[in-house]
Amino acid sequence: MSDATPPLLVVGAGREGLRLRALRPVAPDGPIRIFCRGIEVGRAVPAGPVEAEAVLDIPVTRLPCVPLPALLRIAAAPEGPELADPWPVATAAEALALLGPTRPRIEDLRLEHGMLRGTGIDRVNGLLQPALHAIINGSTARAVQADPPVPLAEGGCAFRFALALEAADLNGSGLAVTLQAMGSRAILARFALGPSLPGTERLAELEERLLRLEQAGDAARLAGQAVLDRQLRLQQERIDAFIDAAATLLLDRLAGDEAPATALRRLIAAASPEIEEVAETAPAEGAEAVLNPRDPGFDLGWHGPEEDEAGPFRWMTLQGLLRNPAPLRPVAAALVEIGHLYGAPAPVLEASFDGAPCLVEVERRGPHHFSLRITPPGGPMPCRLLRLHSRAGGSPLEDGVSGDERVLSVAVTGAAFAYAEEPAAPR
Repeated sequence: MSDATPPLLVVGAGREGLRLRALRPVAPDGPIRIFCRGIEVGRAVPAGPVEAEAVLDIPVTRLPCVPLPALLRIAAAPEGPELADPWPVATAAEALALLGPTRPRIEDLRLEHGMLRGTGIDRVNGLLQPALHAIINGSTARAVQADPPVPLAEGGCAFRFALALEAADLNGSGLAVTLQAMGSRAILARFALGPSLPGTERLAELEERLLRLEQAGDAARLAGQAVLDRQLRLQQERIDAFIDAAATLLLDRLAGDEAPATALRRLIAAASPEIEEVAETAPAEGAEAVLNPRDPGFDLGWHGPEEDEAGPFRWMTLQGLLRNPAPLRPVAAALVEIGHLYGAPAPVLEASFDGAPCLVEVERRGPHHFSLRITPPGGPMPCRLLRLHSRAGGSPLEDGVSGDERVLSVAVTGAAFAYAEEPAAPR
C-alpha cells in the first residue's frame, strides 16, 4: 500500500461519532481531531501507537452552521496532514445522527400583535433545520413558522420563529402554549396568560384594531411630512425665481420701454414652476391595501428589500408571511406580483389564509413577470396572515451560480389585499 494513502479509513458514522479503522500502524504525535471548515468538532487521544486493523471511535461534539454538503476532515492539525479521507455530511438528518436529538434553547419569547415570537439557539448543531410545533391549551396542535438558521460567532446557529394565535385561543381559562420540536415530546418553552376577566375575550380583536390605528397614524404622519416638504421646496423655488427675475429686470430697464412692475410680474410668472397635484394616499379603509417591498407587512421568510432598473423587490425564502393591514375585514383576494424567479421557469406556490388553503391563479405578464391571484375557496373571509410556500427554489452558492448564500425562490415586487364590499349599516 502506498505511503500516500491516509493511514486511517472511516468505516461508519453514528451517535458515537466517526468510526475509523487503521490500514497500517500509525503513531500520531497528539490527539486525532475532526475539523469542519477549519473548526474543531471532535477529538480522540489514543493510548499509544495504533496498530493495523485497530478500530477507533472519535465522538463529534458539535457542528458549525455551514452550507451543505459539509466535509469532516480527520487530521492532527488544521493544516494537516490528512489521516483519513474526508467524510461528507450531506443532509441535516445526518447531522442529527451524529449529534443526537437537539433541544434548542428558546429566548426572547413574547406576544406581539397576535403573534407569539421568539428566537431559538442551538450551540451544538449548526446544521439544524428547525421544525417546531405548538400545543395550544393542551389540545390544539399548530405548526410554527421558522426562518432559516444563521451561524453564531461561537458556533451553532440561531433562528427566528413565529406562531399566529387566533382570538378563539384565548378562552375563559386564559391561554397556555407549549413549544416542542417535531418528533420529540420534550417541551422547549411555555407561554401562558392568566384567566381572563369578563370582556377580555376581545383582547385579540382590540389588539388588531390598535395595530390598524398605529398604521393609520404612521401613514398620516408620512403624508403630512410629504406635504410640508413639497411646500418648502415650492417656496424655495419661488424665492430663487424672484432673485433671477429681479436681476434680469435691471437689464430689461436698459433694453426696453416696459414698465418695471409689469416686467417683474412677467418674469416671476415665467420662472415660477407650476404646482404639481399630488394624489393623496388611499386610506386604510379603501377597497384594497397595497404593500410595497419595503412595507413591514413582509414578515418572516423574507430577505431585505432590493432594487434594480425595474424597481424595488424582495426575495422570499421557501416560505413567507404577509400581514394583512386590516385583519378584521373579509378578504376577497390577495394579489402578488412576481418579478424574478429562482429554480423554476414559473412560480410553484401554495397559499393559505391563516391556515385555510386557498386557490392560486397564475398569469404570465412577461418573461419573468407573473401575477398571482389568491382567493379563498369558500368566498371572502377575514385573515391576519397570508402564508406562501414555494415548492421550487435553492441557494445560488450551493448551485454554483454565484456567491450568494441565501435561499431564494420568488422575488415579489408588490402585493395587495382586496377587500369584499361590506354591507351598509342599517339606519
